Amino acid sequence: MLRTFLIFPILVCLASLPSALAADPAPAAKVTSNVIVARVQGALITENQVLQMIEQLTSESELSAQQTREKAVLYYKDALESLIGIALLKAEGKEKAIVIDKSKVDEAYKSVASSFSSAEEFNKTLKEQKMTESDLRQQLEENLAYQETVDQATKDVPKTSEEDIKKFYDGNQEYFKVPEQVRAAHILLSIDAKSTVEQKAGIKKKLEGIRADIESSRITFEEAAAKYSNDEGTAKKGGDLGFFSKGQMVKAFEEAAFAAKPGTYAPIVETLYGFHLIKVLEIKPAGIASLDEAKASIRSFLDRKAKQEALIKHVEDLKSKAKVEVLMTDAQWKARHAAK
Repeated sequence: MLRTFLIFPILVCLASLPSALAADPAPAAKVTSNVIVARVQGALITENQVLQMIEQLTSESELSAQQTREKAVLYYKDALESLIGIALLKAEGKEKAIVIDKSKVDEAYKSVASSFSSAEEFNKTLKEQKMTESDLRQQLEENLAYQETVDQATKDVPKTSEEDIKKFYDGNQEYFKVPEQVRAAHILLSIDAKSTVEQKAGIKKKLEGIRADIESSRITFEEAAAKYSNDEGTAKKGGDLGFFSKGQMVKAFEEAAFAAKPGTYAPIVETLYGFHLIKVLEIKPAGIASLDEAKASIRSFLDRKAKQEALIKHVEDLKSKAKVEVLMTDAQWKARHAAK
């Protein structure tokens, strides 16, 4: 299916949770120095900030080993332009005197706090990051003000039309290739790392008995899943896992599911989770997703792309009127950060 990409990623994602409190933040760049790289309307952009932005821009990218070694140089311009754009938009927000309602800050604060397993864990993380509740609230307020500035800059972008969606679908069929998929249900009887050979044999025998009861119609597969399966996420749904393609399940489970025919049961398989009785419900051959199946993804992609293009233009307009000084040339940056 279509993979959404972002042309100017940082400008639409900055208002997410503060990176200092993200549950699984991208690895931080090695702190090098606070040498000033650029100055935007008096606001400073440091070498450290550029390196951290490079980490953000590449955190979800699939880079080759060489690109990983050279990313500090390869992504310098992109990172610097993103930081300049952020600084310009922040300055615009201050100029417009955008005020964020306290209730929105409270809501954002609660959202961050609730993402932790406990209040103790949340407070521990705050302490580790050398942040107080007041610091976090201030950062959230700044992020919300920034997002409001972005929203105002893109509010007049028209929504994607049905015609646009159809045109994109017809002209980009390669994005909508769908691999063979299986819809399967399973009953899982768990094992753990301490289970002995005898205990495993007993669990497997129990599952074989459940299978015999199902095949003799003493109980339906759905009823057995609800009664016996240790997979709490699917047990109440009759064990239904939905559709999945190759590479999404552990190998033994996948091989058994793809080898069986719809309406039949695969041989009981063991994985690191335990023993599985798998029922194959349906098989979808490889093909192209229909327009109806792809429509939501296309609409989201095109809406986002249009807003990003409008935002880039808006930032360029701001830049043309602002005082932006780049104090470190590409050659100077490369000399400091070229891979050894």
